[in-house]
Amino acid sequence: MENHIIAFAGSNSSHSINEQLIKATIQGFSNKKVQYIDLKQLDIPVYGIDLEQTEGIPEEIKTLHQQMLKAEGFIIASPEHNGLMPAFFKNIIDWLSRIDRKVFMDKPVLLMSTSPGANGGATSLSILAGLMPFWGANVIDTYSLSKFNDSFDMDSQSIVDKEKANKLADVIKQFERETAA
Repeated sequence: MENHIIAFAGSNSSHSINEQLIKATIQGFSNKKVQYIDLKQLDIPVYGIDLEQTEGIPEEIKTLHQQMLKAEGFIIASPEHNGLMPAFFKNIIDWLSRIDRKVFMDKPVLLMSTSPGANGGATSLSILAGLMPFWGANVIDTYSLSKFNDSFDMDSQSIVDKEKANKLADVIKQFERETAA
């Protein structure tokens, strides 16, 4: 798929609220094709230099990298585990960076996070936004959805808090403008 955005959640939870946020966000795009990639379907070992030297880079990582080459931007929702991104997501980045340190190839990235608490994953989001340029990401914006259980309706798969929904709509419009070129 050419001329599209890739979206994924940096969570391996089967009940990921960040995955729910990503899927709701995809529905807000009007001018772009967005491809959701379910990273938890990848069977990737924990990165280690010894493993890389004996086994090489996993084929699933090579395939993901090829998909990322064709994308014009990325939407990533990452949960917060103890103030940081989860090890699952960092492991994917570690493997991808063995192909190309600039994992995101200087393309636009929208970073997101949500949590049941009042912080909405903002601590991890801030740290991740600082790290992403090291991996070749052009971070366009960030979006944090606090109090997920009060702000999100699972039946309609949408944000029900109007102020938070409007903020996300503005972030999406900005991201669409940045990827229009």
